[in-house]
This record gives sequence, C-alpha cells and structure tokens, in this order.
Amino acid sequence: MTGSYTNDWATGGGLVGPPLQHTITGHTDEVYAAATGVVNGRPVTVTGGADCTVRVWDVATGQPVGEPFTGHTGAVSAVATGVVNGCLVAVTGSHDETVRVWDLTTGQQIGEPLTGHADWVRGVATAVVDGRSVAVSGSDDRTVRVWNLATGQQIDEPLTGHTSRVRGWEPRWWTAGPLPSRAAGMGWCGCGT
Repeated sequence: MTGSYTNDWATGGGLVGPPLQHTITGHTDEVYAAATGVVNGRPVTVTGGADCTVRVWDVATGQPVGEPFTGHTGAVSAVATGVVNGCLVAVTGSHDETVRVWDLTTGQQIGEPLTGHADWVRGVATAVVDGRSVAVSGSDDRTVRVWNLATGQQIDEPLTGHTSRVRGWEPRWWTAGPLPSRAAGMGWCGCGT
C-alpha cells in the first residue's frame, strides 16, 4: 500500500457526526495525556499537559468543566480515572515525580501528593484489587509503584527490575495475591467534601 495515512476517526473526518466534533482548547502547551469518565451523568475527558495543569472537558459541548487543576510543578504526562468510595477521581503523574489524586466532582486535590518516584512519572492506571481501589504508577526511575487510593499509602515495596523507563499500561487483573493488610486504612478520599 502506498500513499499517505490519515486517522479520520481522531480528526472527525466523516466518521463522527457533527455533534461530537469539537476542538478543545485551553492548555497553553502540548497535551500529553487524556482519560475519560462520567461526572454527574455528563461524559468528560480529563487532560494533562506540558503547562502543568489538569483540565476537565464536557465531551458533548467541548467546553471546560470548572477551572484547571493546579498543583503539579512539572508537565502532567499521565492521566487515569477511577472510583474511590463512590467518588470519580482523576489520578495524574508528572515530571515533578509525583502522583496526585483529584476529586472530579469538586475539582480539589485529595490528600497530599503520592511521593516515592525519583524521576518523571510517565504512566498511571487504576484498578480494583480485592475490593480496594488502587493506582499503579510507572516512572523513568525504572520502578512501578502501587498505591491504595483510599489511604494514599504505597502498597509494599516498588516493583523493580525494568531495564528502561516505565511509561504506561492498563492493569486487567492482579496476580500478586491479596493486598497486604497495611493497605487498609482510614478513608483518604474525601469525595465531594
């Protein structure tokens, strides 16, 4: 096959009807990551960018939902969404070496940044393991860390052995057995409070 390649679906080139064709503008630099969710019955896209912000967009209108989330001091290179105690959250990873959790209903950061990585965080994902919401983060420091989203605590030691930086994935199941008992704790997610 010869010729040029265009991704018609991503550009809306005839595969998506006019009601879903929106150009989302607002970041002041490159957008590095996006995830989707539903907030109060409204489909949203959550984006993170080189401008160190996280933004939420109404999928139907292309308009921003609330103000940008600020707090990261480096580019936001990873975004995932998940549910903690019934609350839709965004989990973000940044070049500032932190992972942050945001309440998508209020737009507020939940708890303190999750720290431990020694280089840029390039991948985050969420999952439910043994009934608990967890985030998994990967970094240029060649480690993977697992976080209990209800407590904000790291679960066990970092997973090591990678020979290069860890970028991103989507966990489908957990094969390491039950979460340690220290992963249980007080409700860290303030969902809407």
